[in-house]
Amino acid sequence: MGNIDKNIIRLKEFNSLDLQRVQREIIQLTTTRTDELLEKYISHSSSHNGRYINSDLMKMVFEIYAESPENRSKYNLAVTNSAACLTNEIYKRIIQNEDFKRCIYVAGPYGAGKSFFAQSLFLTEVVPEDTVVYEGSITAPAFGEKVELAIKNNIEPEIIILNPTLELSMRNIKEREKETGRNVIKSEVVEKYADMYSNIEKLFAYLNSSFPELQTKPYPISFQIYNKSSNIPEDLSVSYDIQDLQHGTRQSISERYDSIVKQLNIDFVEKDDERIF
Repeated sequence: MGNIDKNIIRLKEFNSLDLQRVQREIIQLTTTRTDELLEKYISHSSSHNGRYINSDLMKMVFEIYAESPENRSKYNLAVTNSAACLTNEIYKRIIQNEDFKRCIYVAGPYGAGKSFFAQSLFLTEVVPEDTVVYEGSITAPAFGEKVELAIKNNIEPEIIILNPTLELSMRNIKEREKETGRNVIKSEVVEKYADMYSNIEKLFAYLNSSFPELQTKPYPISFQIYNKSSNIPEDLSVSYDIQDLQHGTRQSISERYDSIVKQLNIDFVEKDDERIF
């Protein structure tokens, strides 16, 4: 269907010549073999024929990244922007496919268990063939634009927000690091966790502005919040109150983060420009 424009992939700055090289090679690959890479993604068993859309999974189409956990840690940032653009491209193509009628957006902070939850929707066969599952962060305006595109293409949107405790989020981040080699720096954890409420407010405001007819409803689109203090499914509680996403200021979350680090007695990355996720 055509290649991604090279100019839309933002270059990251690296001190490492190796990371610079890999970033250039991945961008070249992405912008000259877009269709081939997307076909590779669709054929990946975890993508469920492309109906599960996730930027982290998209990174696996790059051989140098998928080669080993060590490479996934080392080259994560070098492939991130290319993977994001490929993810956006496959989303646009699928959402414009008339065979699809519904899109479930799975969102939440780092360590919320989004990927596990999204995969479980397919494994338990609760996702019909006409439904797409998109996993990502609720950030303005990019997320709003995705939902807007779905509505314009007669796709019914629904958001599931995973809302873990900060401690559970941090524990899961460390477990994932052991498995994949990828970590998240403190500032990213704090920002995503503290901004959950404001991001959903911005999303609703964006949609109300784009679709005035939605303003007659309490909320412009359907959503559910899954509050969780553990990874045990039975411990989930379902809420429809966005106030549950009010976790405090970035400063207060930062202080709680430091307290949890001491409590867990484990090391967290403060700053590492070549390893942040």
